[in-house]
Amino acid sequence: MKKVITLLLAALTSSLSAQTFIAGWDFDNVGIADTSDFANWGVQAGFATASWTHDPASPPIVFTSEFGFSGDFNDTSANDVFSFGTDSITGFDQFSDGPGATPSEYGFQSLSNNDVFSLSFDGTNYENLELEYAYSSTGNSANYTLISVDLDSLNGLANATYDFTPTSDGLYDNFAISGTVVPEPSTYAAIFGVIALVFVAYRRRK
Repeated sequence: MKKVITLLLAALTSSLSAQTFIAGWDFDNVGIADTSDFANWGVQAGFATASWTHDPASPPIVFTSEFGFSGDFNDTSANDVFSFGTDSITGFDQFSDGPGATPSEYGFQSLSNNDVFSLSFDGTNYENLELEYAYSSTGNSANYTLISVDLDSLNGLANATYDFTPTSDGLYDNFAISGTVVPEPSTYAAIFGVIALVFVAYRRRK
């Protein structure tokens, strides 16, 4: 019985601390005139947004003067560094429409260092928030590395927004936000209720 209680507590602890994939962007559907993109992965797919500004100090104000979105900047190694599993609809690894690189997969190159890039999502009932993305400072899509950013300052915020200024000529792709779900009080009550029942059953057996 002790072993049962131990296993139950371990399972409950694991479930409470499990990371949830909140939102991810791989820029598949970005057009040359776009200034934002809905997340196409995660539980907030179609809702969480990425958006970017254009530098008014460097006219003419055109899309390509700030960010170049292209299949040339796709991070083809994303599946090696992100571990969010597979898409339930396509069966393919998340951040990929299919095995290997495909023409529809895009990343972006920042062509200046004056433009703000923002990620907005609902952080309600989440803690331990973290952002991960692929980044290359060399302008070579074969040299992407995984960058992690602590977003704990956004824990629990309904209108959570993370802003940063991309480096000039830096390559970026596959932004992913994850966090731990904060259980409702009723969840804790149910957990302790189960533990109490198991404990009572254990005492009666003794």
